[in-house]
Amino acid sequence: MTQQANDAHAQVARTLVARFGMEAKALSDPDPARIAMAVRESHALVVVGSPSEEVLGSTAVAEAIASMLPIVALCAGAPPTRLPPGISFALDADDGPDHLAVALRALVARQRDVRLLQLDAATAMRFSGGLRREMETLHGELQLAASVQQEFLPRTLPTLGGMSSAALWRPAAFVSGDIYNVLRIDEHHLGLFVTDAVGHGMPAALLTLVIARSLQVKEIGEDSYRVLPPSESLVRINEEMLQRSTRMTRFATAIYAVIDTRTHALSVSSAGHLPLLHARRGGLFEPVETHGGLLGVFKDEHFSQANIQLQPGDKVLLYSDGFEQAFPEQGQAASSPRLPNRRYLQVFNEFASLDDPQAFVDAITGRLEEERNVFPLVDDVTLLCSAWRP
Repeated sequence: MTQQANDAHAQVARTLVARFGMEAKALSDPDPARIAMAVRESHALVVVGSPSEEVLGSTAVAEAIASMLPIVALCAGAPPTRLPPGISFALDADDGPDHLAVALRALVARQRDVRLLQLDAATAMRFSGGLRREMETLHGELQLAASVQQEFLPRTLPTLGGMSSAALWRPAAFVSGDIYNVLRIDEHHLGLFVTDAVGHGMPAALLTLVIARSLQVKEIGEDSYRVLPPSESLVRINEEMLQRSTRMTRFATAIYAVIDTRTHALSVSSAGHLPLLHARRGGLFEPVETHGGLLGVFKDEHFSQANIQLQPGDKVLLYSDGFEQAFPEQGQAASSPRLPNRRYLQVFNEFASLDDPQAFVDAITGRLEEERNVFPLVDDVTLLCSAWRP
């Protein structure tokens, strides 16, 4: 298909018809709309003469580029070494119409594949547009879920009997499989609770909300009430989870401590969770070991209970296992997989001398942010620090 009617066009057209049975015609119509329609229905475009700016800006060339049609420039003399944008090939007119006819035949033969690729590309664009909308919707829902989960966290942590608390809560993604709480059970008892659902993402986040709502801290009678010991509270959570369980069973770890602020006696139980850490004033943290299986596994699970007597200036820590990977081993490359380790204990002990729980949590947060600049979080981290500040 040509842009100007002359002898060269006519000769090329005759060769295409005679040798390849192709239909060729010159574009002599002055109407740009009809020219565009004719080009759109074609398989290739031939521009006679060196492609000038005027030719490249013509309706025929613009439509061919938009339709991804091959454009051949039939030059007078040797073709330019650098082709203008949109020109597929440049041929020397002195090579004769046979040479051009063969080139056009090859281009037209490939045009079927080009059209199929165009169709595939258009289909892919439609699918990608739908996928993008789905991703935007999912992103919005995850942000909403994160906001809802944060509303379940305590806005302020109660202070009772000289016991004050501070918390660190960092999800690895939008939502967290960890949740914590500090509860004023009555005028003399303070409850500290941390739970970590096994798994990640939305299922784990939903399970933490169920567990948090299932925590029973006292048993109310007709005229009195009884503060439940930590071991009994965990038993009741376990029973609640097993009653709710379906074929898709979900598990969780938890640790719960109760402090009688009249005597500052602390009792603690855990369900498959890392032990509570206790530090005397000026000393380092030491674990308070308890035993018990995961929540939501066995019906008659027993949870042992440990008791310690707090002294003025003592601190206790409840935390999730995300800390086992939050501080990788020294010298580890950022790209290497992070295995659980106990370096976090060194970090905790580094700031054990800080008496104020908020100062302690701020120091750990600062170190955590330093690590995150190199090692992004791979698991949710939660830390609850409570101290007796007379």
